[in-house]
Amino acid sequence: MNTKISNKGFSSLIFFTSQSLFLGIGLTQILNSSKQNSIFSVLIGSLLGFIVLALFLKLLNYEKDLNIYQKLEKLFGKFLGNVINIALIVLVIFYFIYTLWSIQIYIQNKYLDKTPSIVILILFLIPTVYSVNKGIKPICKLSLIIFIITVIEIILSIFGLINFVEIDNLKPFFNTPFSNILKNSLYFISYFFTPTFMLLMVPKNQIENQDKLNKHIIIFYILGCINFFLLFLFIISVFGIELASLFYYPEFTLLKKINYLDFIQHVENILSTQWLFSLFISSVVSLYYIKRFLNHKKMDKKILYYTIVIASLFLSTMLFKNTTIGYDFIKKYFVLIYTIPIFILVLVSVILSHIKSRN
Repeated sequence: MNTKISNKGFSSLIFFTSQSLFLGIGLTQILNSSKQNSIFSVLIGSLLGFIVLALFLKLLNYEKDLNIYQKLEKLFGKFLGNVINIALIVLVIFYFIYTLWSIQIYIQNKYLDKTPSIVILILFLIPTVYSVNKGIKPICKLSLIIFIITVIEIILSIFGLINFVEIDNLKPFFNTPFSNILKNSLYFISYFFTPTFMLLMVPKNQIENQDKLNKHIIIFYILGCINFFLLFLFIISVFGIELASLFYYPEFTLLKKINYLDFIQHVENILSTQWLFSLFISSVVSLYYIKRFLNHKKMDKKILYYTIVIASLFLSTMLFKNTTIGYDFIKKYFVLIYTIPIFILVLVSVILSHIKSRN
């Protein structure tokens, strides 16, 4: 039985995990700060992101038969490696809880405003847990199928919005300080890349056609960046920055403009599923990361695994008092709590792996 996973399927996970933190947070933060120059923040962030991507690939290529838990224990020693792994698990659990919170807020605001949060989350968790229990190979296959659907949705969105574009809404250029544009490009990298570190849970030797893996990862990274560039471009050019800055979910409001042949309307409910797909895949990846860690530590995985799932379910409904507090907290503290520690860890790990590889 072939247990190798598709390199395209694995690479497609990057596309979805990179989008999860932009819904309601990353987009509005960059738009409110960089204004019309948000598109330049995305461009600069995309270029600088290749540096972070190189670190990711370097760590992925180190000890190809080991997962991230084993790599950290080898690089930092058994004791310190265990401490780091436990700290990472805490961060991943927090991220998993956040994806649950984000999905129930989004669905309640846009689709099922009368449905209790707990019902939405249970319905969301059932396919999530089922996918995780099936293993990484089916997850990657599912991700690739959903990616194809997402590309179709993006193309349909572009054709539906092109007539609403007003080029003058993009002007004036560079009306905010360049330091502000650069700062938001770093925020873009932070939101885009931080969740992707979880993919290191898969040893490279478990992926087929490894000689093509780096190329496909870079391709899906570029596609993700293009998607965000087009998204910012359409939001600003269609609404104008002053109006766009008022929306909690400008990406959803943008899709409400679309109608086909003057009678096919309300297509936003279909086209916006690309954001639901991103949250779904991200929740699957984070929960699978947790499950793999429990396997690695040889714990009573079934009891602890489902305890974490149930606890996350209830904690996500109590995480923040309201949407505004939740989004403000993520915007203010996510980089400090999540991004900086992970980036430092990846950087130090790459340096240590380079030293050990030379010895």
